Amino acid sequence: MTTAAAGIKFGPLWLAPGVSRGNMTALLVGSFFTIGLMTTIGHSQAYIFTQHLGIPLGEQGGVAGTLTFYNELVILALVGGLGALSDRIGRRRIYAAGFLIIALGYTLYPLATSVGELTIYRLIFACGAACIAAMLATVIADYPQEKSRGKIVAMCFFLNGLGLTILVGLFGNTPKWFLAAGAEPVEAGRYALWIVAALCVLASLVVGFGLKSGAPGRVRSGEGALGTLKIGLKAARNPRIALSYGAGLVSRGDMSVVSTFFTLWLTQVGVSRGLDTGSAFAQGTKFFIVVQVSALLTAPVVGIIVDRLDRVAALAGAMLVAGAGYMTIGFIPDPLGGAMYFAAILMGMGEMTGILSAQALVGQEAPEHGRGAVIGVFSFCGALGILCAAALGGWLFDNWMQSGPFVMMGAVNCILLVAALAVWFVAPRRDVAASATAIG
Repeated sequence: MTTAAAGIKFGPLWLAPGVSRGNMTALLVGSFFTIGLMTTIGHSQAYIFTQHLGIPLGEQGGVAGTLTFYNELVILALVGGLGALSDRIGRRRIYAAGFLIIALGYTLYPLATSVGELTIYRLIFACGAACIAAMLATVIADYPQEKSRGKIVAMCFFLNGLGLTILVGLFGNTPKWFLAAGAEPVEAGRYALWIVAALCVLASLVVGFGLKSGAPGRVRSGEGALGTLKIGLKAARNPRIALSYGAGLVSRGDMSVVSTFFTLWLTQVGVSRGLDTGSAFAQGTKFFIVVQVSALLTAPVVGIIVDRLDRVAALAGAMLVAGAGYMTIGFIPDPLGGAMYFAAILMGMGEMTGILSAQALVGQEAPEHGRGAVIGVFSFCGALGILCAAALGGWLFDNWMQSGPFVMMGAVNCILLVAALAVWFVAPRRDVAASATAIG
């Protein structure tokens, strides 16, 4: 067997046949930018709502939830078809176009003068977010050999977390820097988001030229996008794939409440205690970064564990950690006190373990034929989870308590824990050798 047929190594990791080290490097760069650039727009809302639009604090939770709801409605409509389409035209065209579309969204977003206008710009952003979310998940599933899948997924999501931490930290402080330089508050917000837009263009160039051309596991030439999408839906007959779809829904819902409500909640608490908006926003950003650093440091450990355990068992453990983390945040007595550091660390661990275990499970179980369609449905479920978490979380935020969205997700993680345990006993792993062979 030739080296090309067997695949090559990227450091200690085994790549699928036909994937080069340059392709893998482009995936890692794309991983660094994708989630961070998708999330920064939600993190920016506390500043945009207060300084640009003057939305009262008591209405901001509902507006944030509504914007995220519409964002995910667009993603929901597009993401399954995009996965199927990528099985026909390849991943990199869709991935690169997605980054350019969100660059346009970031350029327009701080120019909004009303909630209606902001919503239109968010819908534009959502079209690009659907492209990059679907392609990140699909390419991550394409590139590893099975014995390195957990570690490659962990590496990509480590870079997701690193990019998210750096980009959110950048935006969290950039308005203050522009204000200190003499800019008006609205100008400071615009300049900060336009810097993010420029980074989107850079990411588009990297994935557009660096990822592998064509599509691994290409479908038959006579098979339309609708036909390949049906493959993803029929695949749910496998209980392990069905569970991975549920895990995609819950893990993305987890991320949604963090990106949509966490900084908003802490900013409002800070303002209510007499801090100015910029200082309160910086306080919220500080704890948000703690969450992401915790997730970042968790990723390598989880990647090793996922390659050594039945991936359904790993998912069950992830849901236990995530459920504990979100419940702890939900009932914390002082959101800006010292105990928040511990709660934020635990929530970050839960967020990362859930995402990694879900991605590893669907990547293992998805068939080569129509893999993009299966990952597309997985991404569809993730978008549905974000949509539901945003809609229900926004209502809980404004009408129950500001930590209500986190209590909700803690309960949902516990429900998925029970489902994972059931699948573990009902549908044991079909191919033990696939992920229990010599590691590395």
